[in-house]
Amino acid sequence: MNANAGGSPRVVRVAVVGLGRVARHVHLPLLTKLDRHFAVTAVCDAQPGYADAVARQLGVPGSGVFRDTDAMFGCGEFDAVLLLTSGSHAGLAAEALRRGYPVFCEKPLAHTPEEAALVANAGDRLMLGYMKQYDPAVTKALETLKPADVRHIDVSVLHPPERFPATDWVPAPSGPAAHVGARTHWEYRAVLDSACHDVALIRLIAGVAELDVAHAASWGARDGESGSLEFSGPLPHGRYTVRWHYLPDYPEYEERVRVITEDGTRDLSFGNPYFFGADSGFERELLAFHAMVTTGAAALSGTAEGAADIRTGLKVLAALGKPARAA
Repeated sequence: MNANAGGSPRVVRVAVVGLGRVARHVHLPLLTKLDRHFAVTAVCDAQPGYADAVARQLGVPGSGVFRDTDAMFGCGEFDAVLLLTSGSHAGLAAEALRRGYPVFCEKPLAHTPEEAALVANAGDRLMLGYMKQYDPAVTKALETLKPADVRHIDVSVLHPPERFPATDWVPAPSGPAAHVGARTHWEYRAVLDSACHDVALIRLIAGVAELDVAHAASWGARDGESGSLEFSGPLPHGRYTVRWHYLPDYPEYEERVRVITEDGTRDLSFGNPYFFGADSGFERELLAFHAMVTTGAAALSGTAEGAADIRTGLKVLAALGKPARAA
């Protein structure tokens, strides 16, 4: 990490694009907390009045408030960009990279391999927001786990509608929710919008660049909502299984990861990601982004990994016997 003469870390000026619930409940409070590392100098959101409200809370001057990214990119009063919008981030990520800005990008990177290729052609200084890879429990487990010893990785996710802690940090949106992108199959959306975190964990633990899919099944979808999705496949020394269930009436989010090795098991569990304490995966990933910007440290997941996870989603569709396309 770059330091000044006094030994303090370099403060990275960031532009935050997309000021929805995840930004308000997670990233903006953490950026404020990590003020020795970051300073928010620009905010951008298409919702009328949204950027102004956040700017007042953060003390960002009017010159750093934007409703469109073209104007924001013309400002230049920042060192890096956080893309916290919903849906595909390919267009904005490619534009920021072409302009020379390092990018922190929430999932999904893109909706199609072609979109992901546009990002890859624009640059490689991009970090994907797969915060579970940075979770302290995962870091501790990786200290003793060897990929060659992994016999099986079993993931189970119980996913009710997202619930956020109560806050008055900024006003709630008054307009319609952002369009997240209509894709053809809910199973593909489930992989790109949620199970990508589990795919990333499996990649990290097993030491592989991409997952193959040998089997997939889905059931229980109704009334335009997601249902249950299961997919599995080989690892270099074993197999993995992911079971992902959307449960509208379930009381709280649960995720359990069991890693079976030659000498025992490692059990990891995760609750609602938006209720977190100090030293969380969210905080650690922002510090990792700071290191990427200031020292060039590699991210655990970047453009290549995001593209690989899109291909995994398409393999899930192929294993389901559904047309491998995204609309």
